[in-house]
Amino acid sequence: MSCWAALSLLQRLESAHGLALPEVEALAGKLQLIELRPREAAFWQGAECFDIHVVRTGLLKQTYTEEDGSEWIKSFTGPGDMFACPMAITGQSRATFSSVAIEHSVVERFDYRLIEALAERSLPWQKALRLAFQRLAQIKLQRERDLLTLSTRELYRKLAQSAPQWIDRVPQKDLAGFLGVTPVGLNRIIRDEIRGRPADG
Repeated sequence: MSCWAALSLLQRLESAHGLALPEVEALAGKLQLIELRPREAAFWQGAECFDIHVVRTGLLKQTYTEEDGSEWIKSFTGPGDMFACPMAITGQSRATFSSVAIEHSVVERFDYRLIEALAERSLPWQKALRLAFQRLAQIKLQRERDLLTLSTRELYRKLAQSAPQWIDRVPQKDLAGFLGVTPVGLNRIIRDEIRGRPADG
């Protein structure tokens, strides 16, 4: 195909599930490239956004913002990762969260309605769409389960095992926001992990 990260993602999907997606070239012609400086957003909470995004380079955080301005980080996305607001792309509401660049990032985007149109006339695209939404639901469910059942220390350990690239790359204040702890509390957990003894919480 090409150097587009979105097309590489589709190739992996085809390979993993034995799909042959038609009209990929037509989709490739609709891909847009955007550059984001730190603190610029791919989309803001409350905005209309029908786009699916794939990170080519850089690092972004997906965040909920409360009325008092406080922020809760739901996820991070890096090269090769896809992100979108399911409620917004399907027209059910405006975006329920923001996606903000932590560092200089290059992101590809395309309109979800292009995929819907392909799915209306193609069974492989229907399956691909179903698999994508299933994956998003699984990620959301696992995140909710972890927050309910794991301590902050256990959340940190799980992140260090499953996504070690975030531990050194994500600013500590953002990492603390993702784990639901203060930066001071996170520093204590990291210090105790280095020392080899568990921290409370």
